[in-house]
Amino acid sequence: MAGLYLNLNSRLTITDATIGKGVQFDHIAECEVRRSVVELGDTATITIPRRYGKIKDRGIFEYFKVGDKIKLELGYNGELFTEFTGYLREIESGYPVRLQCDDELYPLRKNSWNKSWQSIKLKQLLNVIVPGYKIECADVNLGKFQIDNASTIVVLQELKKQYGFSSFLKENTLYCQFTYDVRGVGDIKTYDFAKNVRKDKTSLKYRRKEDFKIQIKAISNNSNGKKTSVTVGSKEKEASVRTLNFKDKTEKELRELALKQLDALVFDGFEGTISGFGYPRVQAGDTLKIVNEKEPERNGSYLVEGVTIKYGNAYYERECKLSYKQTNTEEVK
Repeated sequence: MAGLYLNLNSRLTITDATIGKGVQFDHIAECEVRRSVVELGDTATITIPRRYGKIKDRGIFEYFKVGDKIKLELGYNGELFTEFTGYLREIESGYPVRLQCDDELYPLRKNSWNKSWQSIKLKQLLNVIVPGYKIECADVNLGKFQIDNASTIVVLQELKKQYGFSSFLKENTLYCQFTYDVRGVGDIKTYDFAKNVRKDKTSLKYRRKEDFKIQIKAISNNSNGKKTSVTVGSKEKEASVRTLNFKDKTEKELRELALKQLDALVFDGFEGTISGFGYPRVQAGDTLKIVNEKEPERNGSYLVEGVTIKYGNAYYERECKLSYKQTNTEEVK
């Protein structure tokens, strides 16, 4: 991978959200960005070099504060790409200065809702509690729903706990989908073991269908107060149980949903993490095509559940956590 011999570049812009002015650093010491389509909210830890102790005879801490907007750009040979945008959540004391940042969901931790509905669809609920964003979500009726003095983030967490919906932001769209439906929201990239894989930092294990001991239990909480449940998958005692909760589903619908989840979790293929360089810019939600000419029978495409981007004076790399096996094969540069 030629990226090892390219010049690394970075830029950090911190802006006061109320006045639109701020400060820009033409270089950072290091950072770690964590992005996911399963865990709620992306984060970044950014370290500013010691040489920035003062700017124009003013202490560095005078130029930014908690709540300011953050834009982090990384790249090679002067070509920069935005790797993180969000808000400054915490400023650690001491030097070098380390900043803890949350993504664009940060303001949704600060609000509070008190509402109740006798019946409401998921999209209707999200349009209320996440105003200003385009919504892509499952077409389901939540039935009776109540919010008691809770922030948007707390409600999204409760939706995941009760119904199995994973929520994440991509550009100006909030996705709220069953985890097994998080497909097709990104591009298709390729990691070739002969070209751009960090083999020393890759931890993959090839599993076959028979190796998975998984049981899916789907439960419908019905409006009449009764419950319907269906269980599919492994019958072995040591099988791990995944529970899905729904509203007003028939036994047939529950079985179809449970089998769809089981199909996503049980396959012949890789699990674990695979690491590459700054390019290609693999993102959470992308499909990653893995190619190995020495073992072509194991080539395949996978949903990237999460990406950890690491940058420093001598490295710029991406650690990708694989999830469900995909059928997409056409790469997007």
